[in-house]
Amino acid sequence: MYTPHTVSLISYHSGTPYLTILRGVMLQGPDGRAVLQRGEQVSDNITLYIPFSVRAETPSGEAASFLSPKNYADGIDPEKHWTLQPEGESAGRCGFFVKGELSEPISLEEAYDRYDFVYTIAGFTVHDYGSERLQHFEVVTKVASRYYQDR
Repeated sequence: MYTPHTVSLISYHSGTPYLTILRGVMLQGPDGRAVLQRGEQVSDNITLYIPFSVRAETPSGEAASFLSPKNYADGIDPEKHWTLQPEGESAGRCGFFVKGELSEPISLEEAYDRYDFVYTIAGFTVHDYGSERLQHFEVVTKVASRYYQDR
């Protein structure tokens, strides 16, 4: 899997944002316009592919490991773990990511004010079959980026 990008992922634990840098991911999109059966058009689907072998790091450079959203919410040491929190999760906050590398955790509002490429997590699928090189998370996003909203 070709993975040239780095993203900064914000996960919430007890209302506090935590930052994880994901190195070696593929951010793909937008896919343009697609016509649905009802004749409606949708656009700007952004998909983030995260290999299971991703280099996940805390802002200080320590390794971070993945936990499912429920285990993350119930767990301890949120700074040493990361998760994917879709909109509507019981944690009350939607996870999001910014293309590139941040140095500290920020809120979605701050990210939107400071950066052009900000994406909220709408959902994700676990692809845990096939060879280790192909196993990955497929993250569907909602675009919070002004760049794509103004198009």
